[in-house]
Amino acid sequence: MKKMFRICLLTILCVTFVTLGGFLLLIWYYGRTFVVNTWINGIYCTGMTVEEVNSELVKNAEIPEFMIVDELGRSWPLDLARADYCVDYTDSLYAYLRSRQTAWLSQSETVEQHLFPQTRWNHEKLRELVAGMDWVQAAQERSTEVEIRVGEDGEEPYVLYDGKSRRLDTEKLCDYVQQCLESENYQVQVGQGDCYVELEDTAADVLQRQRFAELQSFLHSSPVYDMGAEQIELTPEILASFLQKDSTGCPVWEREELILSADGVREWVEQLAGQYDTVDTTRDFQTTEGRVVQVAYKTYGTQLDVEAEVEFLTEELFYQRQEPLVHKPAYLQEGFCRGLDDIGDTYIEVDMGQQRMYYYQNGECLVSVDVVTGNARRRWNTPEGINFVYAKQRNRILRGADYATPVKYWMPVVGNVGIHDADWRRDFGGEIYLTNGSHGCINTPPDVMSELYELVEKGTPVVMFY
Repeated sequence: MKKMFRICLLTILCVTFVTLGGFLLLIWYYGRTFVVNTWINGIYCTGMTVEEVNSELVKNAEIPEFMIVDELGRSWPLDLARADYCVDYTDSLYAYLRSRQTAWLSQSETVEQHLFPQTRWNHEKLRELVAGMDWVQAAQERSTEVEIRVGEDGEEPYVLYDGKSRRLDTEKLCDYVQQCLESENYQVQVGQGDCYVELEDTAADVLQRQRFAELQSFLHSSPVYDMGAEQIELTPEILASFLQKDSTGCPVWEREELILSADGVREWVEQLAGQYDTVDTTRDFQTTEGRVVQVAYKTYGTQLDVEAEVEFLTEELFYQRQEPLVHKPAYLQEGFCRGLDDIGDTYIEVDMGQQRMYYYQNGECLVSVDVVTGNARRRWNTPEGINFVYAKQRNRILRGADYATPVKYWMPVVGNVGIHDADWRRDFGGEIYLTNGSHGCINTPPDVMSELYELVEKGTPVVMFY
C-alpha cells in the first residue's frame, strides 16, 4: 500500500513538474516570440522574434519625401537617405510583445496591430545637407545693403531692396528642420519657423530708407489732370517717367531732393496733347440722318498749351498738399466742351446736302428746321467744317460787295459766314440753294431763328457738311 502511494505521488509530482515546465517553457518562448494569429503592419508574426519582425518591417518601410518650402513658396527636396535616415520598430515591438506575453492562453482569433517606428538619422549630416542647399547658399550670399532698385514687371516702378531684414540664419534653419523631422513633419514651412535675424542698419542704409519713403510719397501723390469728360490720374508709372535717372534707371537726388527730368515731363505732356488736340484735324461725325461723315476742324478745336503745362508740372509736383492735386490744363485754344469728344452733346448741325439745321442741347434735339445755304451755281457755297458761334448780335446790317441786308439775329461762325434770319424768303429747304442760295450764310426762318438765338451760347460748335 505504501509502495502504491509512493508510485502515485511520484507520478503526480512528475506530471506536475512536466506541466509546470511546459507552462514555463511556453511563457519563456512567447516572451521572445509573438503568439499565434498575430499580424503587425501586414506581416504575419507568429513565432517570430522581435529582431525578425523588425527586419521585415524595415525592409518594407519607405523613406518619406522631405520638402523644405522657402519664404517665397519655392519647394526644395531633401534626400533623407544622405543623412542616414532609417526607421526601427524594436522598441514598439518589445512593448507590444510584453503586453501580449500571456495572450497565447486565450488568443484564438487573428489580431492585427499597427505599430509606429522610431526614426533615426545622423544629425551632423542632416545639418550639412541643409546648409549646402542651393537656396540656402544663395540666401547667405545675398547682399546686405539697403538700396532702391527698379521694380520688375508687375511691381511698383521702384522697390526697396532690404538686405538687412529677415536674413536667413543657417543654424536656426537647421534646428527648425530637426524639430520638424522629430515631429514627423515632412514639409517644412520656413516662414513659420524662427529662422531669421535682423542686421543693424548703417548710416547709408538709413539714408536709403529715407529716400525711398520720399520717393513713395511722390509716386503715390496721385495728381489728377481734369480733362473735362475724362479724369487722368498720374499713376506711379507716369510720375516715375518724370524723374531724372542714373545709369541703373534709379532716381537721382541732388542735395537730398529728387530731380525732375524736363524731357520726361515734356514727352508726357506732348503725348497728352496728341490725345486731346483737335485743331487742324478731321474726325468722324454721326449725322442726324444716320450717316457717318468726315469733317475737318476749321476755327473750332482744342489745343493744349504744352509749354505752360511743362512749366506747371516742373514747379508744382513736389509741393506738399493735404489733398491730391486736381489740375485743369492750360489751353492755347479751348473747345466749348472739354474731353476726347470736344463737340460733346451740345452743338449745331448743318446738313447742307439735306438743307436742314439741327440744334442739340445736352443730347436733346431742340430745333430742327429747313434752311437755305450758299448759292452753289455762283460758287458761294457755305464752307464745310467744324466752326463755332463766335458772336451773338441783334439788329445788324450784313454788307457785301453788292448787298446790305438788315437782320434781327446774327450768329457768325466762320469769317463773314453765319446763321441769321431771312424774312425775305417764303420757302426754305429743298434745292433752293442750287440756284437761289445765299452769299454763304445759313438763312433761317425768322420765327425759328428767334428761338435758336435765345438757346445758343457763344462758343457752341457748328458742324457743317454736305
